[in-house]
Amino acid sequence: MKNNKNVNIINMETNNLTEQEIKDLIIKFNLDESINDLKKYYATPTTWEIIKQARHETCHTQFIAWLLNNGDFNANPDVGSLKKLIVLLLKWSKNQPESFYDKKLAESIYNLNLKIKSWEVRPEYSINIKQTQPPYGQGNIDIFITCAVMIADKERTVHIVIENKVGASETIKEVDEKGNKWDKSNPKGKRTKLYQTEAYYQYVTNTYPNDINLFVFLKPTICDLRDITTAECRCKKYIQINYQELLDNIIQPICNQDDISEENRFRLRDYIKTLGKPSETIDGEEDNGNKLLNSINRQKIIMAMEQKERDLLKVFFENNEMLIRAAITSLNDPELTQSLAGVDSKGQRANNRYTINGNDSYTMYEVLEKFVIFRLANPTVSVSQINKEIAKFLNTKHVIVSDDQNIKVYREVEGKYGTFTYNDKEIRYMTQWADKGDKTPFAKFRTKVSNNYQNFKIEKIN
Repeated sequence: MKNNKNVNIINMETNNLTEQEIKDLIIKFNLDESINDLKKYYATPTTWEIIKQARHETCHTQFIAWLLNNGDFNANPDVGSLKKLIVLLLKWSKNQPESFYDKKLAESIYNLNLKIKSWEVRPEYSINIKQTQPPYGQGNIDIFITCAVMIADKERTVHIVIENKVGASETIKEVDEKGNKWDKSNPKGKRTKLYQTEAYYQYVTNTYPNDINLFVFLKPTICDLRDITTAECRCKKYIQINYQELLDNIIQPICNQDDISEENRFRLRDYIKTLGKPSETIDGEEDNGNKLLNSINRQKIIMAMEQKERDLLKVFFENNEMLIRAAITSLNDPELTQSLAGVDSKGQRANNRYTINGNDSYTMYEVLEKFVIFRLANPTVSVSQINKEIAKFLNTKHVIVSDDQNIKVYREVEGKYGTFTYNDKEIRYMTQWADKGDKTPFAKFRTKVSNNYQNFKIEKIN
């Protein structure tokens, strides 16, 4: 009976496939040579998987620190891993206008005269932050880099602060007026939220006011970085990058160099394969003393994929698209179905952009943010009311937007949410959207908004 039910679902949702057509697709699947290539690629576990550290945040931090500090990879500092990182940060800072990137440092890259003289890379760098009110106290910068560089024949010191997040969100301390941990048993006591990235920014800029200070927010973001215009952390001075950019622009090019040792090449190859395998974060992993939620720890994450792996999966998807779509439909999982709806026939996720009242070009997240601000221009409208309005548009009970720290938006518990600031207040929003077909969430949203508000017309750019 269960099989018949699944077949009926497939018939309705997947081009009315018959049972025999499905069987034919399964035969084709079994004869597909690309599957054997994928099996070979994934068959052998990496060292990281064997020791069950494939998604341990601290281990990734230590490896990246080793990558940036390794003399083998920086034998020629002008083309080394550290130089590549500085250039990579410039690339994405241009897309994130609230972030900071020193103009003279940028000019030295454009003029091809940036020289790195010396460097020091310190993972898990312990600091005591007294600048915040109340004081933040003890903190650990995941990776703290100090390097001496020559800019226009003048030596400058550059500090790079890297905050690395694999399965966790930014650490938030709740403290009382003295900076002690807030006592939940005393709800009337004054509570202050101190954000990790803001505290680190204050510490470094106050400690090194005359140096060049760059701040990096690193996470395995699955979306295109072109869709991120502000870092997904509290302090918007950070430049957000993801592991895919790290792989494409630093790790893979170094791995392909002829002048590195075979031992180091093996370590890099092993790490690259680890990034591409869907692995779970470690149950009970701790982030700055805060135990992560089990729901986060059990989430399987693909952090980045090398081009070889992407090519294999692309061929696999193209050869078996109908069967894959039918299988997902048969599971009757709305989240999987929604996710697949945003993938075209070539296995590429569409990067949609939109106009508002015929002007400019925005991502769907920017449109959502501007709509919330548009509605808040009316002083009688609250974020809670806006959330109810959008939820009604989508016919869902999920929380879409919230400015209440006690109310989590959809998937926030797994770290999948966006933020922006309005009138010094943080507003969080759901990021699980798709826009392919009239029934997908963002298509519903933009249609309903355009119909209800003459001064806020959203149009998709084809």
